[in-house]
Amino acid sequence: MVVLFVATGVVVAAVAALALNSWLLLFAVLAIHAVATALVVGVALRRAGDTGGKPDPVTEARLEEERETSANRYSQASTGTS
Repeated sequence: MVVLFVATGVVVAAVAALALNSWLLLFAVLAIHAVATALVVGVALRRAGDTGGKPDPVTEARLEEERETSANRYSQASTGTS
């Protein structure tokens, strides 16, 4: 919620800068906006790559199938059957 209020403040400051013909204030607001955007994108990309160590369902199914195939080969090799 705080982020929304800060974002609203940045927009209001940008509008005020345009209304007052203050180019310096406008560039300052744009710089703040650019830094905030970079932070949000950086956090989003970091969080998107964080899977918590659990594979997706397709990978999990493939690994399970490989374990079953490996177990079947081992049991056939140890009993001598083909």
